[in-house]
Amino acid sequence: MGRFLKALVMTFLLMEITAIVALTAVWATLSEFHASQNFLLATLGLTAVGLGFLTAFVFRRALHAERRLESETDIETVMWQGPVPDMPGANAVGPATGPVLSGDPFLVHRQPTVHRVE
Repeated sequence: MGRFLKALVMTFLLMEITAIVALTAVWATLSEFHASQNFLLATLGLTAVGLGFLTAFVFRRALHAERRLESETDIETVMWQGPVPDMPGANAVGPATGPVLSGDPFLVHRQPTVHRVE
């Protein structure tokens, strides 16, 4: 999916929720004040115009963010070399060499290793 389409989808999802909330809030507020039908429709129209400007702003920011993410993405493929050896020295979990004794059926072989940063 291209950056234009990603930015468009993100903008659509954000602004759909924003439009529903904003238009409902305007309608509920003006209905509570017993505003006339013409005033209510004019205010909803102005709110929709404001949401249109906000949509353009959000789309420009999303497109800028997608361009920035695309330019910063340097993916390096690393081949798996097997299990990570234990590091010497103390760490938060212990040496990570014995079986897990917590009774968790999904952690059977080894504890997760936590390495010190030196």
